[in-house]
Amino acid sequence: MHAENKDEMRDKILEAALRRFTHYGAAKTTMNEIADDLHCSKASLYYYFPDKKAMHLAVLEKIAEAYFTEMAKVTENIQSAAQALYDLIDVKKVFISKFCRLEIFKIQHDGASSFQEGVKRAKLIEIGVCTEIIKAGIASGEFNVADAAQTSELMVQALVGLRFSVPDHFTNDADLDEKTFEHVIEKQKMLIDIFIKAMKA
Repeated sequence: MHAENKDEMRDKILEAALRRFTHYGAAKTTMNEIADDLHCSKASLYYYFPDKKAMHLAVLEKIAEAYFTEMAKVTENIQSAAQALYDLIDVKKVFISKFCRLEIFKIQHDGASSFQEGVKRAKLIEIGVCTEIIKAGIASGEFNVADAAQTSELMVQALVGLRFSVPDHFTNDADLDEKTFEHVIEKQKMLIDIFIKAMKA
């Protein structure tokens, strides 16, 4: 099989898995159902992925790349650094709302090393995007910050911390329900308010 055809088939499998995972949840989706959607054998799926967990991780990686792309777009032609920081929260809200059934925390609880590396990479990318936004604010005179990178790191760490501290009852393998998720987003925007007021020139 040519490499191009292999890549194309792998992408089709991931798209089919994503549709199933998004609609029914990853745990309730079987490899047989994905194979049926693609009109292929289950053995064909195992040619590309050793098991459903590997497929699940690949789907999450695909979503992550799309998420990073949308985050990067926020840094294009920044008119207001403050608004750009709010826009980052909105990008996160859209993605989590859309893909909330992907059971991200279940994969994290399973301790997949590739997922843990992905989480570290995501945090570094988010810090980098925030740093770029704050530097743009400094350049325009909107912000007065001594160390953009350090401020960005603290901001991202604090935002992530709210994900775990806001819920009344939290377990590492549980994704948030809609009401709690909205509460977390509200608190994150309030935290951004505090950072923006502190950074204002």
